Parts: sequence; C-alpha cells; structure tokens
Amino acid sequence: MKRILLSLAAAALYACSFHAAPDSNPSRSQIAASDAQTGAASAPAQQMTSHGLAGWIGQEFAGRTTANGEIFDPMLMTASHRTLPFGTLLDVHNAKTGQTVRVRVNDRGPYVGDRLIDLSYAAAQQIGIAESGGGEIDMTVVKMGRGDREPPASFNVTVPDTSAVAATPTPTPVQVPAPAPSTPQPQPSAPVTVESVQVTEQHASGVETRRQVAANGTTIEDVPVKTSPLPPTPAPMTPRVTPQPQPRPATPRTGRYVVQVGAFSQEANAKALQKKLAGIGQDATIEHTSLYLVRIGPFETRDQAASVRAKLEASGISAIITTAQ
Repeated sequence: MKRILLSLAAAALYACSFHAAPDSNPSRSQIAASDAQTGAASAPAQQMTSHGLAGWIGQEFAGRTTANGEIFDPMLMTASHRTLPFGTLLDVHNAKTGQTVRVRVNDRGPYVGDRLIDLSYAAAQQIGIAESGGGEIDMTVVKMGRGDREPPASFNVTVPDTSAVAATPTPTPVQVPAPAPSTPQPQPSAPVTVESVQVTEQHASGVETRRQVAANGTTIEDVPVKTSPLPPTPAPMTPRVTPQPQPRPATPRTGRYVVQVGAFSQEANAKALQKKLAGIGQDATIEHTSLYLVRIGPFETRDQAASVRAKLEASGISAIITTAQ
C-alpha cells in the first residue's frame, strides 16, 4: 500500500513540473498587425500623390533668396516643400475648380500650421486659390529633382598688410636732370577744301580776264576782271553739315499674347533675368508698371506663346502666358 502511495505522489510531482511549449506559429491577428505596420512604414516611400492644404507667398517676399539660392519671384511657377529635393516638378490640382498647375520646388516650408505646400502667387492664381488665401489640393510628383543648390557667390575682400610696408625704409630719391626742351615740331595743317579757283589772264590790250563756268554749266567763258589785279580774298566758307543717317525705328511687334518670365520690384533683378534669357537666345523686354515685368513677345496666337514657354521650361525657367496690355 505504501508503494502505491509513493508512486502516486511521484506522478503528481512530475505533472506539476511539466509546462506546455509555447506556440511557435503566430496567430492570424499577429500576422495582420505586423503586415499593417510594415505597410505603414513602406507606404511613404511609394506614395507619389498627397492631399492637403496649400497656401501661397506673394509680393512681400519678392527679391529675397530662397533655400536653394535663387531670387524669389512671385510671378514664377515655384513652390516650397519641407522635404522634397530642390528641382522636383509637381502637379498641383484643385478638385473644386478642376485646374492644375506645374511647379518646381526651390524653397523650404511651410512651417506654419498644417499646410502641405506653399505656392507662388502666380501658381495659386492658376488654380483659383489666390483670392481665398489657400485651399485643399492634390499634389503629384512628376519628376524628382537632384537637390541642386545655387548659393550666392561669396564676396571676398583682401586687405594688404601695411606693417611690412611701414618697416621698409623709404629710398632717397635720385635727382635726375630734366631733359632739355625739345623743339616743337610743326603740326601739319588741316587740308582746306576750295570750292572755286580763279585764274586771271592779262591780254595785250591790258584787259584782265578770268575763266569761269558759264551759266549753262557745260562751257567755260572769259569774264573781265573789274577789281584789283590781286586775287580777291575768299569769303569765309560755311562748313558743310553732312546729314547723319537716322536709325530706323524698330518695327513694333504686334500680337495679343506675351510670355511673362518674371516680375520684380527692383530693376537690377529684372535686367539680370533679361541677360540670362539673352544667353539662351530669347529676346526679352522690360516693362515698368508697379513692377518691372520681364516679357517675351507679343505673339499673334497662344500656340506661338506656348512654344516659347515650352523652350523656357526645358531650360529650367518657369513662365506664364498672359495677354498683352
């Protein structure tokens, strides 16, 4: 009987020391939670379209330097984004108006509120959110930029070291005899134009005559000289004024559409852009209203203006088409 009791006690102790092995296969809920976390982490890398609020920046920041080193112009199609590389092209769509504008990232921001992007004034006006100060948009990445920066050129000033100059003794000037005054050379006189030469001839009868062109302009006649035999003093000649050819005024170009490349509050910035456009073969003019407008044109048709704008965008320059004033 004792042996049976001992056996039962040993079996009970063995059962208490045994633990079930953990399940090595996760449940479906754990797998779903892990997949959701993985998808949430990888979604931003694949996301090329975003929805959010857009604001705009206007004339109060014109002429300032952007984060990539450019000069901000509110009339160019540019945008500010917090993380996208500089030079990235974006299509910004306003679902309420159905309008879309293509912009290039050249600045950082916005850092106020929960806005997704800040557009230039011209870009905001293109999609109809300028009057309201902003609105909801859909942003699509068209082409990722290289992140190029254009920092302003540094201005270096070299100050010469004057201590070494001060320590160097000043040499005693050597007296050099002054050269003897040279005999002034006669200057050749300016040629004198004589319009008529009178030649007198004395005949045996004592009468002096001179030859001159007859009134018909084709023959020579002898005219008696009634004055002193000395040749008369020629009257002072009035210098002839040769009329200078007047430059022809340029034929004004006519048309309804112009390509506006920039609008600046400072004329120097407008001239710098005009010089840049001349370097790529585009003849731009500067019109001064409340701003200095840099424009190309005018053109008879909108297609002609659109062709010029396409060439500018291929060179990395944004522009808008507007009607000539």
